[in-house]
Amino acid sequence: MSTLIRGGTVVSGSGDTVIEAGAVVIRDGRIADVLDRWDAGKEFDGEVIDGSGCVVMPGLINVHSHGVTPGPLFPSAAPALSTEGWMGNLDRHLLSGTTTVLSLCGFASMDDVREADLRHAVHVRGATTHLPQCLQAAAMADGQGLTATSRELTVEQMLEDGAVAIGELGGGQTLGGGGQDLVYIPAAIHHAAGIRITIDQARRIKEAVLGRFIDVSAFNLNALAEAAKEAGLAEAFTATQLAKLVTDSVMPSFAPAIEGLREGVRAALKFGVPAIVHSASATASVLRELMLELDGGGATVIAAHANHPTHTPDEAHELAVQGRKMGWPAEASVFDLLHRRHTVKTREHWDLLLREPDLISVIGTDYGHDGDHDELISAVQDVAAYGHRTLPGAVAMATSAVADLIPGIAPGSGRLTAGRVADVVVARADDFRDVRFVLVDGVCVVRDGKLTPEAHR
Repeated sequence: MSTLIRGGTVVSGSGDTVIEAGAVVIRDGRIADVLDRWDAGKEFDGEVIDGSGCVVMPGLINVHSHGVTPGPLFPSAAPALSTEGWMGNLDRHLLSGTTTVLSLCGFASMDDVREADLRHAVHVRGATTHLPQCLQAAAMADGQGLTATSRELTVEQMLEDGAVAIGELGGGQTLGGGGQDLVYIPAAIHHAAGIRITIDQARRIKEAVLGRFIDVSAFNLNALAEAAKEAGLAEAFTATQLAKLVTDSVMPSFAPAIEGLREGVRAALKFGVPAIVHSASATASVLRELMLELDGGGATVIAAHANHPTHTPDEAHELAVQGRKMGWPAEASVFDLLHRRHTVKTREHWDLLLREPDLISVIGTDYGHDGDHDELISAVQDVAAYGHRTLPGAVAMATSAVADLIPGIAPGSGRLTAGRVADVVVARADDFRDVRFVLVDGVCVVRDGKLTPEAHR
């Protein structure tokens, strides 16, 4: 099978190469050639895609995804999504130009990962958090998705079976973050009083009880009274009752999750694989501790969503600067801060960290409510449009930089150079979200913005 993509702006993924009106030749699932131009009268023995007015780039590699396998969901091991749910999430990734995802739902087995990888065109890779303290944190926060297999597996077994990283270590569900605000605290309030509250109301109540750093000594009675009144809970709970409900929801998983983070980073050093750690206000102190402990230790530790909104912008910047000094790469997550803005409504952290060269290494999505986060490809365009990186540099942050940072996530992918795997995206140059074509292993799986039959297997 041969394909020619001609006339588009070719961005190789290397971080420094752009070819205006270039051409990409694909044969037998591989990049056969990348050319400065294709003569209009020259024939081609295969499909020809007109890339005029489009940018042609490597398939994007999402370093931070959830909900893309049939295994337990999130670091809290919540119940697995239905087949329709996780396949639908992979569809959304593919339609927006992502051809490889790293699942950071660390309690999925590699059988779960392989099932997703086999059934969908997106390359699905797995990470692991099969560690005693991580398991305890998950069980205390939720744990309903845990199976006998996931309880018995070890990190070493998962790595031997093909996992490419340890992570995500910690999460908003187990560390009193967004997962508690979105799901668990509202659910506890609804169960107790039949009242539904929003994520913002839950966050204000939680912070009145435990502060941003999840500390029982931060209790603020006046702030709790105001937050309860605003949420319509003043008549349903006394301050003591509401504080206990929040504490009972958040705190049981907190200490084991913190210890699981230490456990996972040390395992990454032992086994020589990258670890992806949850960066937020609640984990800032333990991350600093581990940076000092591992200084020069040789472990690759990636600070996930360094732009997490529980940090103040200055806190996020300070922690990222310290991480850079200690050799920790940082990932910025787009969440839904560009377009949807349901859960993260500020881009201040994003802009502050990205505008400083070399502070952020890679970009990912994390997971929006029901998978409704902004597209990784729109984050790439935003980084270039705001001048945080050149266009080649922005593309590299979601392609070659990820492939280089995590060995095994996308072998042979991430760059448009001869001999590489033909994972290729063609998107409209003025709006990258308008993805016209996607090829995976040289097979067209998105055509004219719609999935082809080859997208599902």
